[in-house]
Amino acid sequence: MRDRGFEVDEAADGVAGAELALARPPDLVMTDLWMPGISGVQLCRLLKSEPRTRDIPVLLVTGESDRRSRFWARCAGAVAYVVKTDGRALSEALDALAPFVARTPVGPASGTTRGSIQERLSQRLDAALFESVVAGEVRSLAQSDGDAELLFRGLVQLASEILSYRWLALLVGSGRLFIHCHPQAREATEAEVRAALALRGELDTFALMDARPLVARPSAPLTATVQLGSASAGTVALGPTERGASSEDKQLMSIVAAELGGPLRIVALVESARHLAMTDPLTGLLNRRAFTDAMARELSRSKRHSFPLSVLLLDVDHFKKVNDTRGHEGGDLVLKGVAKTVLSMARKSDIVGRWGGEEFVLGLPQAAAAGARIAAERLRRAIAETTFTLHDGSSLRVTASIGVAYAVEGEPLDAMIARADEAMYLAKSRGRNRVETEESAAGPPQGGG
Repeated sequence: MRDRGFEVDEAADGVAGAELALARPPDLVMTDLWMPGISGVQLCRLLKSEPRTRDIPVLLVTGESDRRSRFWARCAGAVAYVVKTDGRALSEALDALAPFVARTPVGPASGTTRGSIQERLSQRLDAALFESVVAGEVRSLAQSDGDAELLFRGLVQLASEILSYRWLALLVGSGRLFIHCHPQAREATEAEVRAALALRGELDTFALMDARPLVARPSAPLTATVQLGSASAGTVALGPTERGASSEDKQLMSIVAAELGGPLRIVALVESARHLAMTDPLTGLLNRRAFTDAMARELSRSKRHSFPLSVLLLDVDHFKKVNDTRGHEGGDLVLKGVAKTVLSMARKSDIVGRWGGEEFVLGLPQAAAAGARIAAERLRRAIAETTFTLHDGSSLRVTASIGVAYAVEGEPLDAMIARADEAMYLAKSRGRNRVETEESAAGPPQGGG
């Protein structure tokens, strides 16, 4: 080093070296890997954690090549790890570092004494261990069974233990928002979150409210992008208390954002798989199995609370003729168009599915006889008045026959749908493009009407 024109200060061990470097920051630090007191890796971590020395290159030298020590040195922030006996490698490392010396900015003075080096190192190691544990806890959220709500609850549990905040928010992708806040601050929190994340329009929002978040005057929010490789998987945001976000808060938010990408990716993959398993690929509606599962839950709720429940089963009239004259591509366009019309006429609470072929089915919670009949007539009319444009520019219209059935006390779901099917075939036999009701002999429809 001296032969290369450097002024060299020497220290007998790692503690003395740390004192020297912190008192008068050098342009380069070269240290043994193993020394009395603290190791070269520990010295490197300490220097990288101090404002005055964090940008100074550290060169670790050792008597033997060891893969694990090389890896640990790199993780600690060393710019190079060189075996002492390899003169060529050492010379090349110094040549590479020479252009960068005398360029490192020096931070504010540090009143470090020999007695505080071990204390500082202990604090840094404790902080590193704490951050490692936090990172592990965030990664463990991947075990949330692909449920985004369950993942958020786990994130809230962790954040509540290590942070003080007014609210915590997680934006998944670009359309699902999760918020944790105090019940007294629900509306104000959502407005603040939307402003902090520059959100516009309607979002699928889940709010978890309890007494853990503080009620305090607002301060500047803290946001961090959740990265997954080069892509963004979402955004995590924090509403600090009135004292503002501390450096520890910012560091923890950075850790959360860095580690949350994997769990969010797993949630996205599981939800995508579930969506594919539940969705008809042509129309995007629920498939037959997903529809019956959803309707079974509604039927159970209907029985428990004595709510009326109805079902509509519709069949596109003369659909075989559409396929024969316009081809299967034209038939598919008609089916997608009918599905779009059905969705546009359905309420948010309605359950819409493709039953199979050219048949569609709708579950109408809290709709009794009269209301279901009116809904069916509106839907029939909307389909008849819709013009479907094909790929060749031509257009056509179709009609649909609809059968209506209502939930009856003690009757299973398949019997209810079978009655709707019978009513639909009755509509076919009576001329098509009409609505019919097949009343059950088991008793009057639940809910009257």
